[in-house]
Amino acid sequence: MIHRSISAITALLVLLTVVCLAQSGSDCKPVERYGVKGCEIRPDRTCPAGYHEQAVNPPNPRMGAPTFLMCVPDKKDSKDNQPPKEEKPKQQKPETPPKN
Repeated sequence: MIHRSISAITALLVLLTVVCLAQSGSDCKPVERYGVKGCEIRPDRTCPAGYHEQAVNPPNPRMGAPTFLMCVPDKKDSKDNQPPKEEKPKQQKPETPPKN
């Protein structure tokens, strides 16, 4: 009888641990302010992995709206985000007068 209750308690603890770990992995509470999508900042003033802190201002500075501090996704270095490379000027063929 004692063995069954210990194994039941162990199974309950394992299940509770798995549920807690699953919830901590998704600690990004989605929020959108002034058209910027991100996560709410945590109570300890940190951001989840892959996010950084940013102050989000209203689109019109004359608005009397507050600035929000939120977590926005980090920018990934991809070909789309890199500035375009300078192209070498193409060599033009010299113009030759038409032959008669």
